[in-house]
Amino acid sequence: MTLPSGGVPDTDAAAGPAAGASGSRGSGWTKVLRRVFALAVVVGIVLVLWKQWDEVVRSLQAVSPWTLLTSLLVGMVATAVPALVWRDLLAVQGYRVGALNTARTFFLAQLGKYVPGGIWALVAQVDLARDLGVPARASATATLLTLALSILAGLLAAGLTLPLALPGLVVGYWWVFLLLPVLLIMLIPRVVSWWSDRIFRLMRRPGPTFQMTWGVVLRTTALQFASFGLFGLHFALLVQQLGEGGPSLWLLSTGTFALGWIAGLLVVVAPAGAGVREGVLVLGFASLLPAAGVLTVALLSRLLLLVADVLLAAVSVGAARLARRPGTGATVGP
Repeated sequence: MTLPSGGVPDTDAAAGPAAGASGSRGSGWTKVLRRVFALAVVVGIVLVLWKQWDEVVRSLQAVSPWTLLTSLLVGMVATAVPALVWRDLLAVQGYRVGALNTARTFFLAQLGKYVPGGIWALVAQVDLARDLGVPARASATATLLTLALSILAGLLAAGLTLPLALPGLVVGYWWVFLLLPVLLIMLIPRVVSWWSDRIFRLMRRPGPTFQMTWGVVLRTTALQFASFGLFGLHFALLVQQLGEGGPSLWLLSTGTFALGWIAGLLVVVAPAGAGVREGVLVLGFASLLPAAGVLTVALLSRLLLLVADVLLAAVSVGAARLARRPGTGATVGP
């Protein structure tokens, strides 16, 4: 097992007590802050459910169990894909992290999006990545670029799917689609390095310029694009219960969900975009379905994706702990 330049071993057995020898895990304040963060996540999740519980219960009764299960599984895969992007962006910087450690760090940190404020998932990701020997700047760079590439991929997904699902959009909103060439330019490796460097300078955290390659840009963008396609499928499965169907349903679901996800991300005061994403989904389907029905499905989607987040975090933590047990022989490479 070798260390890449400036990196850590590409193994899941490397994290844990040994990795905490530097003091990040052993610090009393760190333990207290992590417990406060965990409590805040639980309170945030409870509040999200409490505000929408009646509508969610009604929607659960209207959808078949098999549809719920299928939509949940698709949603879990869609939620998991960005973890591969984050891992890839760490590797570009010389920090190769094993699959289980990637999952544990990424999915635990993602629960921070249920705490109002918009920055807690980033803060948690940086903190948890220290346990793996990844410096704060490297993990913050990977996290911010993952979000930025998600926004670009989401806008591209919306720009490519919505005109096919609703051809009238091209006539009424043709000026919006002029953004597509701009988005493509922003994905050129040198341009990615330029704007990511400017972001850190604005944050007063200058450092070495992040060097992107075409291979990394294409791979990470394709993964993010696939994630939105899966989120669209997750939502389309639920909308089918309202009587709609066909390929245009998946296209409309993908484009509208992508715009709703981006809007929810940008409204930082809304935990996990609660209320914002649902509003965009209702507007996107306004010409096809009653607003009340779409809102019900959107709330059900919210519940399923919340369950997906919790399950992914719980499974990854359990798997990482099992891998660290003596005698399991669990070491995971790239």
